[in-house]
Amino acid sequence: MIYMILGMHKSGTTLVSQIMHHSGINMGDDIPVDVSYDKGNKYERQSSLHLNMDILNIDDYSVLHTVKPENPVLSDSQKEQMNQIINDCNESYKTWGFKDPRTPLVLPCWQNQLPEHKVIAIYRHPGEIWPRFTWEGLRRFYKNPFRALNFVKRWSEHNESIIEYINNNDSDYLMLGFQELMTTDSEFKRLEDFLGIELNDRRNKTLFRSKKRDWKLVQAADALLGILKGRYIKNIMMDLQDLREKQL
Repeated sequence: MIYMILGMHKSGTTLVSQIMHHSGINMGDDIPVDVSYDKGNKYERQSSLHLNMDILNIDDYSVLHTVKPENPVLSDSQKEQMNQIINDCNESYKTWGFKDPRTPLVLPCWQNQLPEHKVIAIYRHPGEIWPRFTWEGLRRFYKNPFRALNFVKRWSEHNESIIEYINNNDSDYLMLGFQELMTTDSEFKRLEDFLGIELNDRRNKTLFRSKKRDWKLVQAADALLGILKGRYIKNIMMDLQDLREKQL
């Protein structure tokens, strides 16, 4: 079985991938034993990561300026590369998966090439993620309002793409809440039941940062963008939560 992990940056995709990898589901070929969230590989399959970057035509790991393309289309070489990744992993592993926060931006490309697969999606309130993207100190602090606008755009694009994919795709899925996964055993058990195996619990509460929602600038950006597009953070959060609650 193939597992595709979906989620916005800093929303828990690394944790899910880490749990799966240490439970016997291969999530990457070159992941060191002692890798951690703050050091080295983020439990990402490098071949799929770099292919996503190539599809998005980006050459760095920036987040706030990586815009979702309207109609992403694979070139012949990209299609060949994607099929090679899939074939190589199918030949090497009984169960495997891939995780990259950029995947939601190019989901139509993967949808057209992936054989039978399952989706694990995880979401997190933007107020808990935003502190990881703010500039601190006086020198760059003035840029934060513009960063907040881009942050809301990116958070919305990622999560709305996930919602659309789940609603319009027949693949079996599991929707997880990051807050619930870090604070309750029941959410961990939901992941365990979905995968059908006993999981190695890799949760580390010392890495559970930004628990408080510090998002005044995000609220202002949301109010402005909501007027323009007619859809607010609260609407997206409700859709994500509804998808999760349908499975409880």
